Amino acid sequence: MKPIVVLCGSFPPVAEERLMRAATVVKVSIDRTALQRALADADALILRNMPFVDDALLAGATQLKVIGRYGVGVDNIDLDAARRRNIRVVFTPGANADAVAEHTLALLLALAKRLRFWHEALVRGNYHLRWTERNTELQGKTLGIIGFGHVGRAVAQRAKAFGLQLLVHDPLVPEEVIEALGAACVALDELLRRSDFVTLHVPLTEQTRHLINRERVALMKQGALLINTARGEVCDLDALYDGLQSGRLAGVALDVFPNEPPDVSHPLFRHPHFLGTPHVAAHTPETLERMALVVAEQVLKVLRGEEPDFAVV
Repeated sequence: MKPIVVLCGSFPPVAEERLMRAATVVKVSIDRTALQRALADADALILRNMPFVDDALLAGATQLKVIGRYGVGVDNIDLDAARRRNIRVVFTPGANADAVAEHTLALLLALAKRLRFWHEALVRGNYHLRWTERNTELQGKTLGIIGFGHVGRAVAQRAKAFGLQLLVHDPLVPEEVIEALGAACVALDELLRRSDFVTLHVPLTEQTRHLINRERVALMKQGALLINTARGEVCDLDALYDGLQSGRLAGVALDVFPNEPPDVSHPLFRHPHFLGTPHVAAHTPETLERMALVVAEQVLKVLRGEEPDFAVV
């Protein structure tokens, strides 16, 4: 009898076909009740960043052997609950690095070159603003990269092409690894003080939750730009808004938010120097397919009794 794999949410056909050759695939929407019913007989679960998989959801999944996170972060899975139930948790590290790095640089360029402002000026007939308003040049400026995993390193490689000086803070990465990619390894506060632009690439942990708060915004250069394509709760939205209001921050670009979908009634979303995208940095066909094939193979390895390549539990 083939094992049962539950797919929660959308999944590329090529990876679904790969699963169907070795398993019975059950597809459910991103709905907690529907997922709970489907898990009653499931051997495996593959999902994206919603819903949250907690102990209550796993309580009825008595046959579950593995959870596959179709993505990089595993903060939507209660790892302790999985560990207590001897459920493996696998993911796809690095599979989205190129797409997220490209999106990060796109957001940085959009802020520095004020693309939203110039577009609106043009279509509103304010062509004359070209004589008084100015953009920011990247060449010779300093980019601070917080978190130097797959995405942080991909950003660094691309940033060098723009002539940016690189500062990196990541206590988990050896200094020689950082320096080998042409960056200087510095403490977090020093990075914030010296960087013209700051980009975040850390996982969500208790240590990184609200890493960028009012105190750290106050440390940043006057007129700095901040980009977050990591996890929403790494930033305090109130602190970012206050930073924009005071001029400490000249621009903020976010692809991720503390709650998704976000509450767009927050004043940050109406600020003229805010730019947002709806958690789509990795949403290229190539990346989505690559992540899906990786997670499918990792799940199938566990179901075959093999050791997966990318496991957190």
